[in-house]
Amino acid sequence: MTKLELISELLVEELHSFKQEVNRLERIEKNLKKTSIKADSTQIEKLIEVHLRKLHLEQTTQQENREEILKLIKHSRTIPNWLLVLVLLIFISQAFALIYLLLR
Repeated sequence: MTKLELISELLVEELHSFKQEVNRLERIEKNLKKTSIKADSTQIEKLIEVHLRKLHLEQTTQQENREEILKLIKHSRTIPNWLLVLVLLIFISQAFALIYLLLR
């Protein structure tokens, strides 16, 4: 009979501790239901706004650089000036040589 009494005592203790845990979980559940969580995205919005401003600034500077490069390309020559002068001198010397040969 002592084993049966021992087992019943253990069961009573376990039931008592189980009831305490259930009560504690119920209190936690009530507190969780009362607690409200608000989503605050102001920090994220500020970071996105700063990032968008930086992107816009970079885009405008890139556009200005692109326009300046295109202007330089448009006004650049593919034939250097010294080559034009050299070809002109050769052409004039050939013309004089031809005139000299024809008049002689």
